[in-house]
Amino acid sequence: MSIKASFSPASPDAQRATLSTHRTTEWELDLPANWKQVGLPSDNAVAFESAEGHAGIFITVDFYEIPADKARATAERLINSRLAEHQKQAPGQVDVFDSGTQPHARGAGLEMHYAAHIANTDVVMYVVWVMPRRVLNLTLACQASRAEALTLLNNVRSHFRPKLA
Repeated sequence: MSIKASFSPASPDAQRATLSTHRTTEWELDLPANWKQVGLPSDNAVAFESAEGHAGIFITVDFYEIPADKARATAERLINSRLAEHQKQAPGQVDVFDSGTQPHARGAGLEMHYAAHIANTDVVMYVVWVMPRRVLNLTLACQASRAEALTLLNNVRSHFRPKLA
């Protein structure tokens, strides 16, 4: 399976031509044509799946008033909660192999993520954007090598644009 190829056309013009933009009032995401929306979106959640069925993305939006000095603690609480759920489902089999924190690319809020190999089969990656009036959660799951999974995560993150509020 080549997840990387589905996100890396030969030229920027080819890339723009092969990506479809999915948008809500809270975010925009460009995905290759082999990614399709699955199920019916709710007011605050949507899911996508690759045509090959080896990867899926789930995005949720929650609305809160979050002071800037609480953004990091909020993101850490959400990250730790997700990791605890993985541990419940696969005790002792959760290997976090990548994580990080950075300011929101456009300056209002915080982005935090992790990537974990679960039971040596699935790679689950979670990114949370904590902004003054909302929290965006993006979960990406796939069956791929760690390197392919990180490439996919970085491609999805580079094509995901949370809107500032």
